[in-house]
Amino acid sequence: MQTGTFAPPSANAAIVTTARNAGEMINSFVAYHLAIGFARLFIFFDDPADPDLPCLAAHPQITAIAHDGALRREWETLPEYAEHRAFLDSEVMARQVLNAGIAMKRARDMGLDWLLHIDADELFFSPNQSVAEHLAGAGAERADTAQYPNFEAVPEKADIADAFREVDLFKIPPALNPGPFTDEGVELLRATPQLPQGLFFHFYSNGKSAVRLGAAAARPNGVHRFCHGTRETVTARNCDAYILHYACSGFESFWQKYRTLGHFADRWLEKDDIRQAIGPLHLDARDVVATGDRDAALAFYRQRIAIEDRGRADALIGHGVLLRIAQPRMLLERLRAP
Repeated sequence: MQTGTFAPPSANAAIVTTARNAGEMINSFVAYHLAIGFARLFIFFDDPADPDLPCLAAHPQITAIAHDGALRREWETLPEYAEHRAFLDSEVMARQVLNAGIAMKRARDMGLDWLLHIDADELFFSPNQSVAEHLAGAGAERADTAQYPNFEAVPEKADIADAFREVDLFKIPPALNPGPFTDEGVELLRATPQLPQGLFFHFYSNGKSAVRLGAAAARPNGVHRFCHGTRETVTARNCDAYILHYACSGFESFWQKYRTLGHFADRWLEKDDIRQAIGPLHLDARDVVATGDRDAALAFYRQRIAIEDRGRADALIGHGVLLRIAQPRMLLERLRAP
């Protein structure tokens, strides 16, 4: 990623995300991705009264779309609608899939080449190439999609306003074969409840994807993948790029996330068992926040999510379990500097 310049070559690529009351982070999300070379952002506001919608809608590189009647009618035109319509009001993932389908159509109409689907608490990170160089390589392979492993953020305090500017500690993706590599490291990991045995990540660990829009039959395949509709999907092999996932970074972010989600079901879309797929934290967090007891929820956050002991964090870094990635935070600091 070319963090030394604020004018990298344009990738002729876009991002689609579904946001809901993202607060300060949405402005950092926009500033960062435009600075590294994305040409357009499609932001679907899940709450049509979101206070950030009017301002971002005026930005020349943003297509801001409210979740309203017009959008729901447009969803009905998509091939994915029949599969997801029963979950439109209960599952944000159903809305995300349909929003990605709408964004694909609009991005194609604009002549864009690639579309990346990520969440509003995620950043695209290409440490050794600009976005344009990276996607040019994937395009040269005539790939339909490019897949990116995801790092999961580890907050180190409870009071965080903008995780993109304040958090730089991450769990290393399983695909990169993280440690620990010694018995001492294994014992340290076992004694760290924020890094659950066997699962390690609290949320997803199977990455996110971008789709080449020139692949006319490509469609969203859930929130993590795209697929070609008429043949085997060709995926780019050279993906030295990643997704940084800042989930629940800060107690207020954690509290608001689960207050918004409410008492969701134990299965995604009535088929995927959440506890088996990603472990217990997502459901346990749902239940503790549902009590309305902020003190209990804060204790849960500190015991199960944040690592507030800097010495422990440094030791886990030394054992190859965690990694500091400071480039996005540093870029955002430079962008804000006068």
